[in-house]
Amino acid sequence: MLQRTLIEAIADLLATDGKSDIEAVAARMKEQFIKYGKGKLAIIDDGVSSAGWMEENPFGIRSDWEQHVVDRGAPMFRLMLKKLDSNVSNQNS
Repeated sequence: MLQRTLIEAIADLLATDGKSDIEAVAARMKEQFIKYGKGKLAIIDDGVSSAGWMEENPFGIRSDWEQHVVDRGAPMFRLMLKKLDSNVSNQNS
């Protein structure tokens, strides 16, 4: 499972996205990224369904695992985060 220090480190280094095929895991990851992201992360809402997940892969190319999940008819829970400008997060603190 994710630890606070890992999330803080990822928030510092994060470039873009994350995804999961297990909704409970994806929901917990989403909560933890926001909680421990030190104000440096925001969820990108473009293409997000009413359930709160991106319906399509924003990159247009599926990973092998994503293709496997989709082929078996299971849902993929996608979340895209963006790293906020550090000046913006400092102003909001």
